[in-house]
Amino acid sequence: MSSGRKHPKYEDITSRWGGMKIREDFAERIDKWLQAFSEEEHPFLLELLMQFYYYSEERIKEKVVQLFDAFLKNYQGDVKEVIFTKIIKEQGVACSDILFISFWMQNNVYSSAENNILGLLKTEQIPKDLVVVDDYSGTGKTFIKTVDKMLQVNASTKNINFYFLTLHITHLAVRQIEEYAKSVGIIIEIISLDYSDEVFKKNYIYSEIEAEQKKRYYMELCSKHTIEKYVLGFEDVASLVAFHYNTPNNTLGIFWQDLMGFSALFPRKKKQTTTLSVMQRNAKNRKNKGEAPVIYGIEDGKMVVMLIYCLGQTQGISIDDFMTTFGLTAIQADKALKDMLDQEYIINEAGHFRPTAKLKSHLFISRIKKGQSRFKEAMEEPTVFRKHEEYIPCNFK
Repeated sequence: MSSGRKHPKYEDITSRWGGMKIREDFAERIDKWLQAFSEEEHPFLLELLMQFYYYSEERIKEKVVQLFDAFLKNYQGDVKEVIFTKIIKEQGVACSDILFISFWMQNNVYSSAENNILGLLKTEQIPKDLVVVDDYSGTGKTFIKTVDKMLQVNASTKNINFYFLTLHITHLAVRQIEEYAKSVGIIIEIISLDYSDEVFKKNYIYSEIEAEQKKRYYMELCSKHTIEKYVLGFEDVASLVAFHYNTPNNTLGIFWQDLMGFSALFPRKKKQTTTLSVMQRNAKNRKNKGEAPVIYGIEDGKMVVMLIYCLGQTQGISIDDFMTTFGLTAIQADKALKDMLDQEYIINEAGHFRPTAKLKSHLFISRIKKGQSRFKEAMEEPTVFRKHEEYIPCNFK
């Protein structure tokens, strides 16, 4: 007997990516994207999409828990003695910072999550076991550079037992990391939920003969649609991977580069060049346009409203929404959430924030309700965030 549920188009592809909302959204997105190609080209593109790994925010919340569980099954020591950290980026903020926040939040290990691992190493604080968490590794080079940086800061880092936790890694990255570990004489254990190879590698997805034919057809398709750079992804890794916040440049270029008149199916974040005047205007738009609810005993106006926001997220906080609402970078969001936890106003239970006795002692029920009402009113204004303290939310360095 039929359940009567409507099945979105392409559900055989998108059901692995998320729930009904994701499936419905991608039904429209895929249809629109395919319009850039002829009907004869659609079967091949859908064939590739069947092999695609897309990590929605919904799936990431589930998978970071699975990743932590996989680590615990392999780890023999006391997890309280482990330090969790993230990939070190020399320039800018890594999109994988969002993944790191989700990891410590969903697994309730914020007290063991360290953003500034180099600061610890510089002061001779050398952990026995160090876990580096990342979303994806295409070549392994970003992780290798992270470990290299630690070794440069403190040579004793070589005595650390390294664990590299990723949602997705290529076999190429595994080989290169293992070769690196052997060459410098350190211990690195890789734990990942998903592994993949170069799409057109013989006897991987396609047979030896078919793989060559498919690759040739793909290259012709890219040439026809004027995709000339990163056709097979950065360093020809040829992955089929994307995250809701960004797409790795190792992914096949046809999926993340804009086509003539059509936007990419899995967009890759573009660097924004912004003038000071524009930044000042954006900051001014967030200036105080009404009093925020003041919670007795908590002086920081930003924290007041952040607390109200977090307590209102009964289904679990969305990192993307939190960053957008408060105009924060991933690093700033990480710090804000940890500050609220460190000051013991809230506790984190599997990604859900609950008020502590300390916070309740400062709050009257009427004030909470009043505050939530004002917060809701503020959110109805698209670019305005109400608070009683002016501040520039983003790091413009």
